[in-house]
Amino acid sequence: MNEAKRERARAIIISDNKIVSMYRERDGRIFYTFPGGGMEEGETEQDCVAREVLEEFGLIINPIKKVYIYESERSIEYFYLCDWVDGKFGTGEGEEFQPENNNGIYKPVFIEISKIPSLPLMPPDVAAAFYEDYGKNGKTLRSDIKIIKV
Repeated sequence: MNEAKRERARAIIISDNKIVSMYRERDGRIFYTFPGGGMEEGETEQDCVAREVLEEFGLIINPIKKVYIYESERSIEYFYLCDWVDGKFGTGEGEEFQPENNNGIYKPVFIEISKIPSLPLMPPDVAAAFYEDYGKNGKTLRSDIKIIKV
């Protein structure tokens, strides 16, 4: 039986040559992720990314454009370049911060874009595409959607 792939929406939020990220420690691994998470039934990609960033980081964002679609065996992730509209960084109160739901360590951080190649930013194929796009196009990134299948 073919199960439907889990759909997720993620944000790329650029601020002063840095990006917003979630530092994670889980099962002995240390890594970083782009903000975002799973789409709820009836939710648009843009609504999902805005909700997740508010829950995780306390930020109100405006999704500008979709820049990447990352497809693996189990999921499809939509990456949106977003503007930071309002909110105080690090004030998120999402389920990941509740002790009963905590699956490792979650810590909102800024990552210097110049350091991305040397950091475990997940997924690595999207991190590499973002780094390349930023180098070529600056903070507006690419004008089309790059599809990355692994």
